[in-house]
Amino acid sequence: MDRATFAQRQADMTSNWYEGVKRREGDVDAYIARRQDAYLDRWREAGRFIQDGATVLDVGGGNLYSALIEYLKGRRFDYHYLDVDQSAVEGSRALAVTHGFPADRFASGFNDCFSFPDSIFDAIFSSHCIEHSFDLSSTFRELNRILKPGGNLLMAVPFGWEENPEHPYFFGPNHWIALVEDAGFEIRVAQVGREYPETGHDFFIAARKVGAPLSNWRIEPAAYQKESFRFVAHDDSVVRYQGDYSLTTAKDGSHLRGSDWAIRVNLPGAVEVLPIFRNHGWSGIVQITGGGQISHHDLFSWFPTVQPARHLLTAPRERDRTLTIQPCGKNPSSRATEAVVYGFMYR
Repeated sequence: MDRATFAQRQADMTSNWYEGVKRREGDVDAYIARRQDAYLDRWREAGRFIQDGATVLDVGGGNLYSALIEYLKGRRFDYHYLDVDQSAVEGSRALAVTHGFPADRFASGFNDCFSFPDSIFDAIFSSHCIEHSFDLSSTFRELNRILKPGGNLLMAVPFGWEENPEHPYFFGPNHWIALVEDAGFEIRVAQVGREYPETGHDFFIAARKVGAPLSNWRIEPAAYQKESFRFVAHDDSVVRYQGDYSLTTAKDGSHLRGSDWAIRVNLPGAVEVLPIFRNHGWSGIVQITGGGQISHHDLFSWFPTVQPARHLLTAPRERDRTLTIQPCGKNPSSRATEAVVYGFMYR
């Protein structure tokens, strides 16, 4: 995908978001007011790590509004704004100028290639933008480059797998932590919360720049891109459910209850299969067998999240590629041994 197409997709996503709100909520103004309150709370949360008068960059600033601008003004920030959506840039600039902010602090651009000099910002704030990166490794290197030594990165991202193509990665919280650390940062705070009404849980990270990015990173972003895999849905004909169980099939996946069930899926030629589960408080531990390997995955999570489980197939390609998934116990904190499967990614 070229950059122009990427930028247009991001702009379309914003437009589609408003249309989705109209369909779901009816009263768009009331909903946006709740969301703006949540976004201002996110800024206050991040603001604990930013001194008054600091030079701050907002990456993916979106559509600013008066209450947020008054907060930024009250903190006396030397505020800089960047977004890939030109219409958002123009609207935010026009509003901010009426509150006394310099117009030249507002620019359009991508989050993986900045025109700023090295070590210029005291802090960088970004909420639900970094996960849209055109080149995630470059994004983190650039964030490190333009921050002053000891400067703070304040970022919030969704996590887990979802169908939304504008969220290309399916990282869990630990993956995001590894990426931030290897980019030269020390984690100060990492917490899961429920800031935004339509996204449920997301992940807030406050991190201090302590050095240069490492040469070898633990996480290769391309290995966590949905576009790197083929997808089979939970109700596809290649997926079979067996045993003594209670099964409910819905849009959000197949729900298996009980302790004597099995899922079998045959994916010829696959070398890696990622069953996509909804991890929650009723989830159990599953064993995956097939392709010369056995793996175990604890699906329990106190915060519900959809997360793939990786299973490598090491047997020769011409061998049987049928995977069998079965319950084999539960986390002591789990209420049961349930599994909710959305589908399977494979390559």
